[in-house]
Amino acid sequence: MVITTPIMGKVTHNLDSKNRIFIPAKHREALGPNFVIFPNIKDKRSLVISTVEYLVELMDKIRNSDKIPGSKKAKMISYLSSYGDTLTPDSQGRVVVASSLVEHAGLGGATVINGCFDHAEIWAESVFVGITDEQTAEFAELYEEADLV
Repeated sequence: MVITTPIMGKVTHNLDSKNRIFIPAKHREALGPNFVIFPNIKDKRSLVISTVEYLVELMDKIRNSDKIPGSKKAKMISYLSSYGDTLTPDSQGRVVVASSLVEHAGLGGATVINGCFDHAEIWAESVFVGITDEQTAEFAELYEEADLV
């Protein structure tokens, strides 16, 4: 997948009583007019918002992985598909998050949308932990060790 506009930045918006949340314009621009939302396999406490292409690539990676047993592949794909949803923002830039996804990630009230370059994650603000000073120092070390300077 070629990224033309990276999804970057962290914003906090409230998930309202109708499970609507505002998606920042810069994120909507990168995601396109229709995008998908699904559980984050790496951390159940969050959701992933991505382009359809990102999800298709993820599903293909699952299908083609030599490290995931065949029976687990189908279950992973089923899990993502059954909880996932396609979203189209309204005229105010809001999307409705399915109640099953809201429950799954424990969302409500203040919600963080965190850009992750090729996708974004949605977290309850009370659960989201940003990058710590310790991690920043570690990243600087890794950056130097990898000769990215």
